[in-house]
Amino acid sequence: MMTRTGHGKGVSAARFWRALACALLGVAAGCGPGRVGPPWRASAKPSVWPLPPAAPCIRHEGAIASGEIGGSRGGVLSLLDLLLGAPKIQLGTPHGIASDGTTLAIADSGRGVVHLLDLTRRRYRVLDAAGDTLLRCPIGVAPDGEGGLFVSDSVLARVFHFSADRRLLGEAGEKFVRPTGLAYDAARRRLHVVDTGAHAVHTFQQAPDGGMTLLRTLGSRGHEGPGALNFPTHAWVDGAGNLYVSDSMNHRIRIFDPDGRPTESFGKAGDGSGDFSKAKGVAADSEGHIYVVDSLYDVVQIFDRSGRFLLAFGGSGRAEGLLWLPTGIFIDREDRIYVADSGNSRVEVYRYVRQGP
Repeated sequence: MMTRTGHGKGVSAARFWRALACALLGVAAGCGPGRVGPPWRASAKPSVWPLPPAAPCIRHEGAIASGEIGGSRGGVLSLLDLLLGAPKIQLGTPHGIASDGTTLAIADSGRGVVHLLDLTRRRYRVLDAAGDTLLRCPIGVAPDGEGGLFVSDSVLARVFHFSADRRLLGEAGEKFVRPTGLAYDAARRRLHVVDTGAHAVHTFQQAPDGGMTLLRTLGSRGHEGPGALNFPTHAWVDGAGNLYVSDSMNHRIRIFDPDGRPTESFGKAGDGSGDFSKAKGVAADSEGHIYVVDSLYDVVQIFDRSGRFLLAFGGSGRAEGLLWLPTGIFIDREDRIYVADSGNSRVEVYRYVRQGP
């Protein structure tokens, strides 16, 4: 009996160390524990918009909030998480948000950092400096299409470019007043920088060696005129190179073609459906619907390309699926919608539900 018990302990110890080795080596070693859930806590009872009996178009999936990075229901924690504890995140005032499909980047102006969440392995790290310069108020983030990341800091009035391993590669060379929203056109290697303080959008052309050259500047302060902007804040670029700009204090969205020519414009001040109080983040889904965050109404409004109002979702509150002073928005290739819910110190996650085949 003594021998058998000792032998059992040896086997248990061997299994433990083998399991630990598998966890450390990762899935590449063939010892993966299975599917790992995404880094947000799933909705207990997902809300949908519009309400039944209408077919749902938007479904709430969950939220990323301060604390442990949660897995979805049915997801599997890695053994390393079970042994060492799930990674922690501390959100302050999330603002800009973007993803390259692998990493979700959240600019946190309240904490002066950029949170980086690995969407496949539930790993987490913080970017708090550009070389020897501490970030002070990061606002915008944009993946560079090669694993790197652009970050704007409105207090430092600088736009930094980081490599895939988060080394500082350089800066967009321009004297900004207050850079905020970013949008990167990977097909044309162009970075669009919204300069709220200058009432303009600067477009930089990226050279093969990574250098950035100012291509053009769009906008000047005003309301009337083809290029008039008034405190723009956020931007989005679609696959065709069209640029969408939140012209916040003009209460509208302006659209420019790839050559910088203004095309459509929609929106006005008001409190009705399709009106804006303080338009912030803007994005488009795979079918071309345009999503606009209204920070003061605590909703996301959806429009077609002509500016026709289609639907609003969110609403004021702290319960799951509701919003409080939302700011940035990002829509990934799977039509998952990330909204920076700054007043609630979290990121809400929704999905566009396609209708029909």
